Amino acid sequence: MTIEEVRARLRAAHARIGNEGRFALTLSLTGPPGGAEEAYLTHWFRPDPYAFEDCKAVGSGTVAECLAALERYAAGYRRQPTFNEVGRTLGLVPPAVDGDHEPGGHRFLVAAE
Repeated sequence: MTIEEVRARLRAAHARIGNEGRFALTLSLTGPPGGAEEAYLTHWFRPDPYAFEDCKAVGSGTVAECLAALERYAAGYRRQPTFNEVGRTLGLVPPAVDGDHEPGGHRFLVAAE
């Protein structure tokens, strides 16, 4: 598998989860030439626009094992709406204006039973 094929698989999975966050694939080669390869795949994202970036392990092992784990992760991923998206759904925040990512700069915490 070429690096271009790996990048294409990462980009396709990223698109399937709504381009949320970023994937990081770490590769390391151990031992003599032709030795074992190790890979580690993580998903970095912000749970809230004002939060620190968080990291979730997706897979580890060989590159092929990481890509298989990526497919499972993307298939089961459910994007969490932001506070402002929930507010707009409930009619608490006016709709976004072109180029306005945080309408009015408001942030709402909404609780429901």
